[in-house]
Amino acid sequence: FPQLPDFSFSACNKPAREVGGDLYDVFWRDDEHIGIVIADVSGKSMPAALYMALTRSLLLAEARREPSPRAVLLSVNQLLRELGDPQMFVTVFYGVIDRATRVLTFARAGHDYPMLLRNGTATLLEGRGLVLGAFDQREIPLEDVTVQLEPGDQLALYTDGLTDVFGPDGQRFEVERLEKVFLRHAGGSADTLCDSTFDDLAAFQGDAEQFDDMTLLVVGVG
Repeated sequence: FPQLPDFSFSACNKPAREVGGDLYDVFWRDDEHIGIVIADVSGKSMPAALYMALTRSLLLAEARREPSPRAVLLSVNQLLRELGDPQMFVTVFYGVIDRATRVLTFARAGHDYPMLLRNGTATLLEGRGLVLGAFDQREIPLEDVTVQLEPGDQLALYTDGLTDVFGPDGQRFEVERLEKVFLRHAGGSADTLCDSTFDDLAAFQGDAEQFDDMTLLVVGVG
């Protein structure tokens, strides 16, 4: 991840099998913009991992060619339709941070809503969008959304493997419990929020089986 004085990044990942289909990355789009992405491929194991690798390569190439997250995801969708497995799809949240203004511009292709943690509250980052790889480009209602980030904010991006954790008693973790966990550990470092969340998930799960890949990406604003 880029090492910056005004932003911090941390991630935790636990695949359900030997390899997984979750994708997360933080990268330089150009000298003044940082790209952040989290994605979840349908299925598990090696087929999902290969589709994930294809998605990442396409997204990085398109991100450096096109400034709009919406346009990037539309291009990736069309390329996945041409090059990918027609039986698979991927949910994606892709955003670009302007370092000078701290403005985040993002597009969401059917992915779980990230949470913006600020002053003891959690706000969902919403935006219209469908999964990539399953529909023709003309059928995807994607949109660019902008959010002004502030010093002290933390942005938690995750895959549905976190909310789909089941405990030994059969209870599901669900998004409401995840929000409480995020707020309980917010305010420290990005590493602390990431590690503490996974500790709480492990305690909830106990000896129950893990059914889905689990990924959390945290962005801290300095």
